[in-house]
Amino acid sequence: MKRILLILMILLFLNCAKKVEKEKSFEPTILLKEIIKNERVKNIIWDFRLTNIEINRSGKQNKKYEVFRNELTEEELIQITECEIPLLRCIAFKTLVERDYINIRKILNKHKNDNDLVKGHYYDVLRSEQVKSFMLNQLSPFSNSEFKFSKKEFTKLQDEFYK
Repeated sequence: MKRILLILMILLFLNCAKKVEKEKSFEPTILLKEIIKNERVKNIIWDFRLTNIEINRSGKQNKKYEVFRNELTEEELIQITECEIPLLRCIAFKTLVERDYINIRKILNKHKNDNDLVKGHYYDVLRSEQVKSFMLNQLSPFSNSEFKFSKKEFTKLQDEFYK
């Protein structure tokens, strides 16, 4: 009887642990189909997605990226950081960093558990990384951002993000 009770308690604990783990992962708060109801935004995003299937770390993305970066407003970019497409979340975040968006660290915090993968290439090397890693690295001590982290802050955040 005690064994059965112990087994049931363990199963209950494991089931609760799975729910807590599931709750920790990032969940999009707005769907892309809602964001692209605006025809101008739709055209910019679809043109960008047709030619940008991954992040280019060795240089500039391309002309479609420049349009994405220059023609979307901060509000639109913030919405895109919450959509279900990992690549779009990363590029929108990168654009906000480049614009020195004042609340960029708050957006990063929302993505602390964003474990979706995004592909990026550096010259001939193609690799995948988690969205949270990409975003955190945009604010590394070596970043050009006005809101970059100090080495000490960055190391502490790395520890938190990769527990």
